[in-house]
Amino acid sequence: MTKQVTTAEAADFLKNNDGYCILTHRRPDGDTLGSAAGLCVALRGMGKTAYVAANPEAAGRYEVFVRDLTPPANFTPDNVISVDTAAKDLLPKEFETLAERVKLSVDHHANGGMFSENILLAPECAATGELVVLLLKEMGAVLNADIARPLYVAIVSDTGCLRYENTTSRTLRIAADLKDAGVDTAAINTDFFEKKTFSRLALEALLMEDAEILPGGRVAVLRLTLDKMKRANATLDDTDNISSLARMISGVEIGVTLREETDGTVKVSLRTGRGYNAAEICAKLGGGGHPRAAGCTVRAGIGEARDIVLRAIEEA
Repeated sequence: MTKQVTTAEAADFLKNNDGYCILTHRRPDGDTLGSAAGLCVALRGMGKTAYVAANPEAAGRYEVFVRDLTPPANFTPDNVISVDTAAKDLLPKEFETLAERVKLSVDHHANGGMFSENILLAPECAATGELVVLLLKEMGAVLNADIARPLYVAIVSDTGCLRYENTTSRTLRIAADLKDAGVDTAAINTDFFEKKTFSRLALEALLMEDAEILPGGRVAVLRLTLDKMKRANATLDDTDNISSLARMISGVEIGVTLREETDGTVKVSLRTGRGYNAAEICAKLGGGGHPRAAGCTVRAGIGEARDIVLRAIEEA
């Protein structure tokens, strides 16, 4: 049974143990990779042996933070940690053995990490990166640019560069602490969140070609098919945060993105405005997440998946 621990208890665990391997979730985003990298570098700075497990799906702009942190082939961890991972099945299948040995999960998802021995859970944090900063402060770690840079990326990844509703005054204060530690925030915001590849722009154009706006204009549905990925010559990195596109349409309060998978399933991503709970809608379909951003997987074709999701939205 998973034990929920305090920040102080999690800090004691990390200070009193060693031999860490940190796990990140499938289709890793800036929060999971940035949190893992920041925690790993900080642990090393405190004299610990720490690595970030090589995630086979880590690629593109965020991968740079963990590229030099992966373990040697003969490394056997004494303690396995997961970051920003709400459920065991969100870990890559390559982590199957390690997933059974997670001693500590650090997460900000309301229903997160209950597969681990211990969990440091803080849904009030805008990002797991924010929680990692609080944990490092509790440990007495000194933030430097190498630690702060990936943690800043983690936080701004999950807050839309500090624009989203989940951004609190504490989030802003922590971001300021990271800037004071040497982070070039303007460069990160530009390079990671403003610039787009040509393939990403082509993919956005294809998504808007058959975008569906339901009567009343409050719900928009985008279909990210394998054919569109091929036509745009897009990579997985080009799909980062693409689920936010539907909510950018004026008047839309519920943005639905249906992403066709190679295994015949459809990954559903919901982004909602105030008054609509994305996590509650996705929970009806076996998923979860945050009130404004959540997801689930539907075992159906993309047309049938669309109908299933819209029924769940109507019921909610």
